[in-house]
Amino acid sequence: MRRLTAAIFTAIIVCAVWTAVKGAQEVQNMTEKLVRIHVIANSDSDSDQQLKFKVRDGILNTVTKTVGGAKDKAEAMERISENLGKINFEAEKIVAESGKDYPVTVTLKPEEFSERVYDGFTLPAGVYDSLCVRIGEAAGRNWWCVCYPGLCLGSAVSVDDSGVFTEGELKIIREPAKVRYKLWCFELIRKIKKFI
Repeated sequence: MRRLTAAIFTAIIVCAVWTAVKGAQEVQNMTEKLVRIHVIANSDSDSDQQLKFKVRDGILNTVTKTVGGAKDKAEAMERISENLGKINFEAEKIVAESGKDYPVTVTLKPEEFSERVYDGFTLPAGVYDSLCVRIGEAAGRNWWCVCYPGLCLGSAVSVDDSGVFTEGELKIIREPAKVRYKLWCFELIRKIKKFI
């Protein structure tokens, strides 16, 4: 009887781990398909927060044109990389026109994001490639979204119409509560990898 109980318990654990690993792989695959956009304000003062939104609005047109028509993430990343100077210049111009002398730094690199709920979809926590615009001290509240595919830009496409996600990934985006355990396991695996 003990052997049967141990075998059943072992089978349940193996199934749970297998499900979690499979779900974690779907989350990781999804994070590798996206490019996030991240604008960080100088501070939390009202004027700095308003400036953050001015900078965001000012650069979104350039970013939209830059990634528009890209056939995949690699092409979008290349286009963004080629236009970092232009995006930086536009952000600096907006800051100066607002009467501030804050420096602006624009980078394209991996960043860790927490789970984020948007209108109609949720992106899980994870490390995403990110176009990051830091204004001044970059110590204030920030704004982020997805610039490839253009889920949050002026010519935004819907999550379903982006053509980027598999059915499993769409389930993670649409119904994050149902995959919360998988996401927890993914985070645990990621932290263990980072520690090692």
